This record gives sequence, structure tokens and C-alpha cells, in this order.
Amino acid sequence: MAGTPEDLTEDERRQLRRAGERLRTASKELESLVATDPIKNRWTPEPAPPEILDAARTELATAWRELTRSYSELLGWDPPAG
Repeated sequence: MAGTPEDLTEDERRQLRRAGERLRTASKELESLVATDPIKNRWTPEPAPPEILDAARTELATAWRELTRSYSELLGWDPPAG
């Protein structure tokens, strides 16, 4: 049932927080695999194996779907187009 942010129960707010945290975590994990800068005179990051990158991309996509589904179900908000 779609409502307003003020209408959300504590459980619904918790659901939105968990979905948002899952998306942030998935994004940070993928970023750490593909966008880690080398540290001069210390180390150069090794490329992540394809199966690890695939798993990280899958988790990011799943987390995004969970977040948009939660906002749609609880607040009637549609995900951004694109």
C-alpha cells in the first residue's frame, strides 16, 4: 500500500534503510574491485577475476531492484527512467 514517508511504520522504515544500505555496500564493493588506485612504491591492484566481477555486478543489480521495489511498494514511487 503506497503512502507518504510520514505514514511508514518502523518496520517499513527499517526495510528502506536495509535496502539503501545493501545498495551502498554493493556499490562500494564493486568500486573497490574496479577503481582502486595504486599506491606509489607500495603496490598495484591486481585485476579481479571475471567471476568475482560478475558476482559484484549481479549483487549491485539485485540491490537496486530491491531498493526500487521497496520504494514502489511502500511509497508508490517509480524508479528513475533510463
